[in-house]
This record gives sequence, C-alpha cells and structure tokens, in this order.
Amino acid sequence: MTPVLLITRDCIIYWVNVWIAPVEYVFDMIESELARRGVAPDPSDNLTHAA
Repeated sequence: MTPVLLITRDCIIYWVNVWIAPVEYVFDMIESELARRGVAPDPSDNLTHAA
C-alpha cells in the first residue's frame, strides 16, 4: 500500500506543478511589464513574517 500512496502523492504534486506553471508565467509577465512601465511595487507585496 505504501508504494501506491507514494506514487499517488507524486502524481498529485506533478499535476499541481503543471497547473501552476502557466499562472506563474503570466504573473511574471505582468510583473515585468509593470516594472518596464515604472510602476512601483506595493509595499504589501513584500510580506515578511516575524520569527
């Protein structure tokens, strides 16, 4: 049963990565276009968590 669970987990991780890749690509395109136009990033975009 353990090998089946590991394969299932790997398949889920793979498909999530495949689904997210186009979203990341579009997000990077939007960010680069904003930078090209000189739009300053919103300070809330740089979230830092206190340890």
